[in-house]
Amino acid sequence: MKSAALQFHQFVPTLILIAGGIALVCGIALYVARRRAARDAVTTAGLLFALNRAFRVALWSAAGLGLLQALLGIVLVTQGCSPREGLHYVYGLIVLGAVPVAYVYSDQANVRRDIIIMSIAAAAVIGAAIRGLATGPGGVC
Repeated sequence: MKSAALQFHQFVPTLILIAGGIALVCGIALYVARRRAARDAVTTAGLLFALNRAFRVALWSAAGLGLLQALLGIVLVTQGCSPREGLHYVYGLIVLGAVPVAYVYSDQANVRRDIIIMSIAAAAVIGAAIRGLATGPGGVC
């Protein structure tokens, strides 16, 4: 059980990075497309809908994978494993909480502002996942 949980715990950050990267790219594209749509009617509603949908799915996928990663980490800690550095826990908490905190902080009224806030959360997830990868391997298990 320990080795399977450890292998899965080492694999999930790749999925988090992919989902976070997609969310960040879609967030930037959505922000630009909405700005362009406000300026002229070149951008279609279908494009905005597709970008918005992909943005939200990728963002919440990254958040869900962060929760899965945290649960796997808790399982590993209860089995006596520990990361190489204690900062690994801090980066894990950032991955776990960035999207929910950003969602609470956004007011759901100013769409462009909310896109920026949630894109920053996606960037925070990416950065924390990379740092988590740097501080975790080499621990005791």
